[in-house]
Amino acid sequence: PVFISAGSQQVEGGWVDAKGMFLAGVGAGPVYTLLGKKDLGTTAFPPQETALIDGAVAFRQHGGGHTIGPNWPTFLKFADRYLKDPAADGQDKR
Repeated sequence: PVFISAGSQQVEGGWVDAKGMFLAGVGAGPVYTLLGKKDLGTTAFPPQETALIDGAVAFRQHGGGHTIGPNWPTFLKFADRYLKDPAADGQDKR
């Protein structure tokens, strides 16, 4: 799985290319699909603050500058599908 996180071009100027980052995720989609995973689910660039996290490729652009902080809650929701507590399934080997 991959989570693509971007800030706002209005805040960062030319230092961020959220649309290009999104298109890289779109470009990776066929490989994920070939491997039986779900892609971004769209090729249309979403509005800021829109979370695309239903597939194994995820994307969210926040309205802030050069920081990942605003995307942390969305990333954690996405990652929760992949990060499991070993104690929860009785496989804790500590």
